[in-house]
Amino acid sequence: MARRTHRAWGALLFVVLLGGVVGHVLAESVRNLPGVSVLARTLEVGVQPALRLDLALFTFTFGFTLRLNLAILLGVLIALWVWRLV
Repeated sequence: MARRTHRAWGALLFVVLLGGVVGHVLAESVRNLPGVSVLARTLEVGVQPALRLDLALFTFTFGFTLRLNLAILLGVLIALWVWRLV
């Protein structure tokens, strides 16, 4: 069976986001368990507070926060591994 050489970037983005969501759910479920709570330690990077530009007629608000933990990283890596196998 021949491998596909071109894959849609949207599908890859979906797989990575799905892996992150699964990792986040895993982190939240083991947060209070003593042996594996290290998976839920979170690092937050972003703009705090959000930048605000008031132009009288309308207002722009720019901001983002990226939350990373070991479980999310594992979820994304496993999703990419499965993506590569398919």
